[in-house]
This record gives sequence, C-alpha cells and structure tokens, in this order.
Amino acid sequence: MFMKIGKREGTSPIVELAVILPNDTAMTEQTLEIEIENASRRIETRQGEIDIELGQLITQIDRYTTWAWRFVWFGAAIGVLSTLFFLCKNNDSGFGLNLLGDFMAGTVASIWSLAGLFFIYVAFLGQKQQLLNQQLEIMYSQLEVKYTRLELSGQKEEMMLQNKTLRQQKFENTFFQLLTLFSSIVNSLDLRKSRSSTEVISTGRDCFEIFYKRLVIFLTNRNQHTAGYKKENATLDEVILAYEDLYNNDKSDMSHYFRTIYHIVKFVDTSDIENKKQYIAIARAQLSSYEQILIFYNCLHENGSEKFKPLIEKYSLFKNIDGSLLINKDHLTEYENGAYGR
Repeated sequence: MFMKIGKREGTSPIVELAVILPNDTAMTEQTLEIEIENASRRIETRQGEIDIELGQLITQIDRYTTWAWRFVWFGAAIGVLSTLFFLCKNNDSGFGLNLLGDFMAGTVASIWSLAGLFFIYVAFLGQKQQLLNQQLEIMYSQLEVKYTRLELSGQKEEMMLQNKTLRQQKFENTFFQLLTLFSSIVNSLDLRKSRSSTEVISTGRDCFEIFYKRLVIFLTNRNQHTAGYKKENATLDEVILAYEDLYNNDKSDMSHYFRTIYHIVKFVDTSDIENKKQYIAIARAQLSSYEQILIFYNCLHENGSEKFKPLIEKYSLFKNIDGSLLINKDHLTEYENGAYGR
C-alpha cells in the first residue's frame, strides 16, 4: 500500500490514497480442513489395503525365493554327483566327458534356468512392493502439501489483517494531518477593517461570524428598495446572489477554506476503510455553527453544488446544524434528509 500527497497550484493539498490489496485466497481454510480430513481417511483405507497386499507379496517373495534356491542347490548337487560319477567311471568304453556335458546341459542347466525364472519373478514382486510403498509415500506427500497450504492460508489471512491495520493507520495519519492543516488555515484567517487598513477586526474561527453578518448585509443591500422586505422571506436565488457578493469580496480566504474542507471529505469518501461516517463526524466536530451555514450556501452555489453537495448528503455533514441561523428555514428542503442525518 502506498500514499501520495500532492498539491495543485492555487489549491489546498490533495491527498490520494492507493491501496494494493492481496488477491483473495482460492480456497478457504474450512475447505482445506475438509480436504485434509477426507485425504486422511483415504490414506488410512488405502494403507490397510496396501498392508494386506504387501503381506501377500512378502509371502510370495519368500516362497519363490526359497524354491529358487532349492533349485539352485539341487542343480549344484546333480552337477557334483555327475562329476564324481564321471571321475569314477571314466574309461575308454564307459562314461565319457561328452556324455557328462550332455547330461549337465540337459539337467543342471534346465534346473538352474527354472531357478532363474523364479528369481526374475521375485524381482518383479519386489518392484511391485516398491511401487506400493511409493504410492503410499505419494499420498502422504499430498497430505503434507495440504497441511502446508492450510498453514499458508492462515499466514495469508494474518498478513491481510496486518495490511488492513497498516492501511487504517496510514489513512488515520493522513486524515489527522489534513485536520491539522485545516485548523491552521482557519487559525491563519484575519479580517481587517478595510483592504488598505492594518487594523485587524477578527481572527481565526471568529471570522466566520463576520462572514455571516456580511452575507446578511449583502442580502439586505440587494433588496433595500423592495417594500416590506424581510430577510426571513428571502428566496434561495436572492441568498445565492448575496453569497456570491460575499465570496467575491473575501475570495482569497473563503476559496482556500472551502477547497480544504471539501478535499478532507473527499479523501474519506475515496479511501478503502470502514466506518467512514465516524471520520466525517470527527471532521464535522471541527466546524462552528457559522461555518456550517456558510458551507450550506456554498454548496447551493455553483462552487459546490456539483461535487461537494452530494458528499454532504451522503455523510450528514449538517447533522445538528443550527437552523435558526439560516436566512430562510425553508432552504432546508434544498438538501436531502441524509444531509441532516435523518
């Protein structure tokens, strides 16, 4: 996850938050546990079958090995006896060497060939025994892989929780830095008696009460020639025109203020966090009653109607607004009920 803070010329700092989330796990931990349980049962069943087959193979190997060696020793015995008989009966008219060779080839060689076949079959049974053991090892290896995946799944879930906590911490650090910046902007406000005067008549958050009074003055001046005029009956268009006069008169201070509070709300809205309204409530707590009234009319003006007004309605930025300060209480209907937390 990374965070970038940039600043556009003539505007307040804009904070962008980009979050890289890990991919979702392909298999849940519960599914892995079920697979491990099923695999364990299959291994247990198959191991019983393999044990039976191995027992049968061992019996066959012992049997055929015994018979093979019997044939070997039997052939050897015949060979020894034939040789002794040759030595005892060897004469010109008796048992000759050629007859001994024919006899050995016909008896001993055949017996040893049969023993060789038995040994070959024993080797085949040994390979079959080895394959069964390898099959069991493979099944245990697969089970071990599943246990490893289960362990990694738990580690991945833990890492996701850590990443979520880290994102939350980074968001909160940036959010409270923005609130600090917002407070410094408010505290840096100072209103002078006139543009050329050095006499300061108000500073900080108290300036918004002056802005509000100037709004009323601009509204009254615009309608001073209207017979029986009362500001409480002012239409929204009349108030917006008066607000535009106020904004143009104090544009350097008000534009910076409104852009900053807008980007704080937008930052929360575009961030990948939970309980966004909780953080908006913290930001709302920084606003005085006069600030809320000025934001109220700013967002009905073209300056904030398109982007800021929907966010106000979404996050109830005017919850507990002091309706008595509104020029005309009928203007409350210009916002959806969500703006007031209803």
